[in-house]
Amino acid sequence: MKLVTAQEMQAIDRRTIDAGLVPALVLMERAGAAAAGEALGLLSPARGARVEILCGKGNNGGDGLVVARLLATRGVQVGVHLTDPPSALSPDARTNLRRLRRTRATIDVLPDRIASASSPFARRLGKADLCVDALLGTGADRPLPSRLAGLVDLLNQVSKRTLALDIPSGVDASTGGILGTSVSAHTTVTFGLPKLGLALYPGRERVGRLVVADIGFPAEVVARALGMWNWVDAARARRLLPRLEPTAHKYDRGELILVAGSRRYPGAAALAAEAALRSGAGMVHLVVPASIRDLMEGMLREVIVHACGDNDEGNCDASILDVIQGLAPRRGALAIGSGMRIGAESRPWVQRLLAETRLPAVVDSQAILSLPEASHPGPRIATPHARELARWLQEGSLADADRVAAAERAARSHDVIVVAKGGPTIVVAPDGTKHVNGSGNSGLATAGTGDVLTGIVGGLLAQGLASLDAAMLAVFLHGLAADCATKDSSPRSLIAGDLLSNIGAAYRTIESSPE
Repeated sequence: MKLVTAQEMQAIDRRTIDAGLVPALVLMERAGAAAAGEALGLLSPARGARVEILCGKGNNGGDGLVVARLLATRGVQVGVHLTDPPSALSPDARTNLRRLRRTRATIDVLPDRIASASSPFARRLGKADLCVDALLGTGADRPLPSRLAGLVDLLNQVSKRTLALDIPSGVDASTGGILGTSVSAHTTVTFGLPKLGLALYPGRERVGRLVVADIGFPAEVVARALGMWNWVDAARARRLLPRLEPTAHKYDRGELILVAGSRRYPGAAALAAEAALRSGAGMVHLVVPASIRDLMEGMLREVIVHACGDNDEGNCDASILDVIQGLAPRRGALAIGSGMRIGAESRPWVQRLLAETRLPAVVDSQAILSLPEASHPGPRIATPHARELARWLQEGSLADADRVAAAERAARSHDVIVVAKGGPTIVVAPDGTKHVNGSGNSGLATAGTGDVLTGIVGGLLAQGLASLDAAMLAVFLHGLAADCATKDSSPRSLIAGDLLSNIGAAYRTIESSPE
């Protein structure tokens, strides 16, 4: 699914209306109907329930007025609170206000001074079964005026549940930035296409449950306006799943050569190896320094462990090249970097390995620093976090806001797919297309989770997925495993090993998701 900026969505809306394809009032009616349907689903029972709707003067407020009318006709007690007098409303909003007056909904205009949390108005919001945020739409890009900011803060303070229309008011639809303050929604119904700001932090954490409502924008208009951003959700992930043939054997499912671990960080190799198997690879060959071979064989029953000599850095020495040459899988992939600290002694053989192997490869941690000097006979995926990305590009340090732009530079200049790890993880292709991961939680910010991701990417590459597809599916599966692991616990307690035991549950969730 595509993600759109505010400008792209406005272009879609304008072209649809100006070309006479769908009238503006029809689009508003469809948007309101979709949101009203979600509101009814949150009310149990709907008849006699109390809903308070806050409406701004623009078309987002008009959507709220449609919601108010449709709920009122279903027996819901509806209170509508306008931020501005009727004469200030947009023309389409005024039309829907006239239609609303034929129902039993109550309508008032809020005073210039927002009441305190102990006021009758605040108590009314607090007693409502549902509040609806129809204050600001996707066009907002400046800090909220003090009056609206006070209203938003009051709503957050007293509302039991808030349904936001299109985007929580105060979230920048293009960047996910917070415009001073913003609504924290229980559910957000966004219209037409999901907005980029709903997928990026900090706005993403204000969205709650996201529902994308198709309101009938013509496909040809949508296609003209779409940019470079995409959303990776369960439906997208399902389409990427490798087919598991009932007659397949382990070699059909692919072999992964995993170069990982060191005397200092043996656990990283174990995490990556098991993750590769859990992702579905038929066989994993783990190549480690001889000093940790016995440890790895004791930890990993299903992994084939190969050893080579140790160097002074605690990594494999150059004899690893002969070991890998002897493996030569018929169908496979390479993963390298987890748990390795690559200095002057290891870098020459890492560079040679990356320059010579034709296998699709995922490159993690300090092995990424060898990519600029290596040719690319096979496709490459790099999985840096922000600090590794900064070192790779020799740019000192990166603020999170610069992470995506830096990943674009790296992908383009080194002709690799960059998995820019962070909140959220974003997969960037050399042509500049960006794929925002829709799964995961803050529990992933702990040691070892990146090694699990490397193993999953490698396992999917070994199964024959194209590099971009493998990267997208891996990050979604990785994040979803974290979501499954914390379903009945807190992200605070998540450790990397929890992901391994939840990869199967994540696969099951993807397999059972709707198309």
